[in-house]
Amino acid sequence: MIRTLLSTTALAALLATGAYAQEATTPAPTQNPAIQETAPAAPVPRAEGSLVTNIVGESVYNGTGDDAENIGNVSDVVFDENGQAKSVVIGVGGFLGVGTKNVTFDYSKLQWAERGGDRWLIAETTKDELTAQSDFDREPYDPAPAATTAPPAPSGSTDTTAQNAPAAPAEPAPAEPVKRADGNLATNIIGETVYNGTGDDAQNIGDVNDIVLAKDG
Repeated sequence: MIRTLLSTTALAALLATGAYAQEATTPAPTQNPAIQETAPAAPVPRAEGSLVTNIVGESVYNGTGDDAENIGNVSDVVFDENGQAKSVVIGVGGFLGVGTKNVTFDYSKLQWAERGGDRWLIAETTKDELTAQSDFDREPYDPAPAATTAPPAPSGSTDTTAQNAPAAPAEPAPAEPVKRADGNLATNIIGETVYNGTGDDAQNIGDVNDIVLAKDG
């Protein structure tokens, strides 16, 4: 009984004290935490190489000065037999693709330059020098056509009517086969399906989206 009474008295005193404290003191208003500013992102370091898709279609200028001229557009990249980029194909002249002349330019002589926040592809040459070159022939780089075999001659009885028919005119001699180039073109590789072998059980493992070029090709 005494314990119950004491407990009740203590509870009453606690409640009274809490009420008094609430009337006597007003809690200080809470302050919103200061907004922390996000640190600026670190600049992305430029790679020394390039992607083929960043080159093909790019305009080519003959310098970075105010008088720099657009001398053409890259239409392809030529690789040698070791997979090294040896030249780019630049379309010169023409209008909207009509009358454009495709010529090659040494890949190692191309340069990237920053101008006005943009990257310019620079070739230290002139439009006249490019136009004076011979046209680039891409046929040696095109995939070879599949070999075909002539159908076997029919067997059985001989048709005398066919024997007495006038001889058909001789077919023209086949054209000389195109000498295949040792290298390849970027446009022949990008978009191509990749397999994990050549056997009957070879699987399609993906498609080529791009080609990464080292600094020297």
